[in-house]
Amino acid sequence: MKYSILAVDLDGTLLNKEHEIDLETIEAIHEFRAKGGKVVICSGRTALSTRWIAETIGLTDPIIAYNGAVIQSNNGDIIEKFLFNKDVISAFLDFCQSFGVYAHFYEGDTILIPEKNRWNDSWVEKNILPLARSGGKQNVCQTYRDQCGVKLVTDLNQHIEVNKPEIMKIAVFHEQDSLYEFAKKLEDQTEDYEISTSLDYANLEISPFGVSKAQSLAIVASHLHVPLSKVAAIGDNYNDYKMLKTAGLGIAMGNAPEKVKGAADVITDTNQQAGVAKAIKKYLL
Repeated sequence: MKYSILAVDLDGTLLNKEHEIDLETIEAIHEFRAKGGKVVICSGRTALSTRWIAETIGLTDPIIAYNGAVIQSNNGDIIEKFLFNKDVISAFLDFCQSFGVYAHFYEGDTILIPEKNRWNDSWVEKNILPLARSGGKQNVCQTYRDQCGVKLVTDLNQHIEVNKPEIMKIAVFHEQDSLYEFAKKLEDQTEDYEISTSLDYANLEISPFGVSKAQSLAIVASHLHVPLSKVAAIGDNYNDYKMLKTAGLGIAMGNAPEKVKGAADVITDTNQQAGVAKAIKKYLL
């Protein structure tokens, strides 16, 4: 096989707008796996969320979660984990508060929130998707949901100082249309973390310094004894940009922003038109 690993993003890529996975895509994935290929989920979603999706569609290969901050086996054993420094978290929180920007913090499979709002409402259900049309068993879905939660912490700085939580990712939201300018301010302030977005700057996803999907994909490929030249990666947004550039074959979704398409070697159809399945059939089989 020219490409023996497929790294696949979830939201906007494997998942359609209804947060389901088309049967055509599931079939194409298993045709690739039947020929010896490995399929590595590579997402900004949590460790539990990615494992639930992998289990639902029958994947058994390593999983990259939290934009690279966690690499895990399909049964949840941690292969690698990258965390924020406590001082970086406190400084980041202060900076967000000074600009009136909301942020919540991912500690394992719980989010720490300073207030209840629309960005954390029904988070457990949004984190562990039903996947009813993708083959998800609802009793299993509930067992996953029971393992994650939302914790209201009114004084996050004190909580961080006292409890020293293991923070793997920070999500940033604001009422304004785009957080692009705020992202530039963050970049000018410090180089202590990585800034990306999975919603074309309607949100920001903050990772520990040096952590990205691309970095963790290289670790997984090495773990599987596969050179990056034999890795294909497919994604739709800015948190996939480095991954598409790093892989031997970078595939951008048809619904990706133009800059992300520019990072790819080829472009497939949209996530509403089974773009992943089409890419597998055209480039990997």
